[in-house]
Amino acid sequence: MTDQAQEAWADALAEEIQTRYPGVRLQLGIDRGPYLVLFWIFLPESERGKGLGTRVMKHITAAADVRGVPITLSPSDTFGGDLHRLHAFYRRLGFVPNTRRGEIGSPRESMVRTPHSSASVG
Repeated sequence: MTDQAQEAWADALAEEIQTRYPGVRLQLGIDRGPYLVLFWIFLPESERGKGLGTRVMKHITAAADVRGVPITLSPSDTFGGDLHRLHAFYRRLGFVPNTRRGEIGSPRESMVRTPHSSASVG
């Protein structure tokens, strides 16, 4: 798949999620590797703690699993989240610290999740 096709897939996935989950805003992209990068995600404060973030992330991880693409991200408190809770949340979804961060050819973000098999988008 070409870089342009991968970017188009990431953009389409972001649009699909924002349509399916009103109020959710996010930016996805492709980085060298290729890796699906979750640059940022915002959930309405009124919806936090109700499972919406888990549903959205399971949708993203399932789509990446189907394509066999790893996902990278760097938890941030920019939108009011607690960093400790965010790291624990992403670990529960299969993300691990990116121990190769900074190496040539490795993702830039602080956490990475390798694709799992037998995924379905939902």
